[in-house]
Amino acid sequence: MPKSASYESQLCYLYLASAVPLLFLLIITMLLTDISVWLVALCALLGVIVLTWSTLYIKQKVVYQLRTQTNLVEALAQGDYTLRAHTGPHENELTPLFNAINRLAERLSAQRWQSAESQQLVQTVLEHIDVAILAIDDQQSIALSNPAAQTLFALNDTHTKQALPRALAAVSQLESGQSQVIELPVALQTKRYNVHAEQYLSEGKAYKLLFITDVHSLLRSEERHAWQRLIRVMSHEINNSLSPITSISQTLVKIVNKRCEPAIQAPLTENLKFIQHRAGELSKFIESYNQLARLPEPERQTCSLHTLVANCQKLFPKCEFNLLNAHDLSLCVDPAQFEQLFINLFKNACDAAEQANVDCQIEIDWQLINQQVRITICDNGIGITNTDNLFVPFYSTKQQGSGIGLVLCQQIIEAHQGRLSLYNRQTQPGCCAVLALEYS
Repeated sequence: MPKSASYESQLCYLYLASAVPLLFLLIITMLLTDISVWLVALCALLGVIVLTWSTLYIKQKVVYQLRTQTNLVEALAQGDYTLRAHTGPHENELTPLFNAINRLAERLSAQRWQSAESQQLVQTVLEHIDVAILAIDDQQSIALSNPAAQTLFALNDTHTKQALPRALAAVSQLESGQSQVIELPVALQTKRYNVHAEQYLSEGKAYKLLFITDVHSLLRSEERHAWQRLIRVMSHEINNSLSPITSISQTLVKIVNKRCEPAIQAPLTENLKFIQHRAGELSKFIESYNQLARLPEPERQTCSLHTLVANCQKLFPKCEFNLLNAHDLSLCVDPAQFEQLFINLFKNACDAAEQANVDCQIEIDWQLINQQVRITICDNGIGITNTDNLFVPFYSTKQQGSGIGLVLCQQIIEAHQGRLSLYNRQTQPGCCAVLALEYS
């Protein structure tokens, strides 16, 4: 199949097809009018020169315009929106085309800037949001993760695909729009997370997005407020009953002492005083729980961690303390509340050692890691027997326990934006309490 002529060549052929016959007609006319042959030859030569020059000029002009348009469109295709067509002071038939190309370049440039700004905003949000976000492909591999997810699951900060953590195997089958609450081990304790699934397409491939939100603190706060309200209601109702019981029993004791015969006076008085005693003990019991509901906001001040621990050690002369870290740290905490926190933990350690029939030994260590203070207190007692109810109010494994010690400890550390976790020691008897809070 013969190759077709280019667009500019076709224009030149069309121009020559119209101009050459006119030149021949002019030469024939001049010959018929007895004009000098030399003059006719000169005119023919000039005509050929003019035709040749005009043909080349037209071709060059057309090629220039076509190349200009091609360069502009090619620049747009390559993502270069800075080039603009120069239309000049006088309009021609190509001016509307050049104006349209310029408007297209401006529109694409504006859209690219908007897209870049949106991507930068999304990237900033992904990097700083505390919600862990994972993108999973159809092979159950992680294709994308933000810093929160990398920290939570100890992922590598690389662009290579990584295996999905086993803890997320159950939620990887969630359909788009579904949510599920799961428990994940974090920093020696189990925390609850809400996992929400969505789907999106990228380069024609389907991916699943998992949004993993820490709801442990929220649920703990709601749980704490619930039992605080319960304590206030119970305290009010029980105290309303204890007051008349105590008053009536005291009155009855006086009446019995005055009017009853000696034979029945002693047992009646003893029973009535027992009622008074139990009412008083119950009142003290309720008041101890009221401390949880009335815990004030911490009054922070700069304190020496070594001094706080040393002050509390003096209250337990029978315990042997082993301080593993000689370097002191300055904490911005409420000293009274933190001393109460240490006292409760030391007391639990002493009670655990007593139940194990061993001399109490307490090891204390603290470290500063990534602007976070971790205080570890380990004992040599019987260890933890029921981890599910450690921080449940009113629950205690000790015969004389009230069930508020660890709850108060947890409330104090959470008021300082920290957390408390406990675990049994692996290589020897006893358990460890870990306090973690931000260093400031």
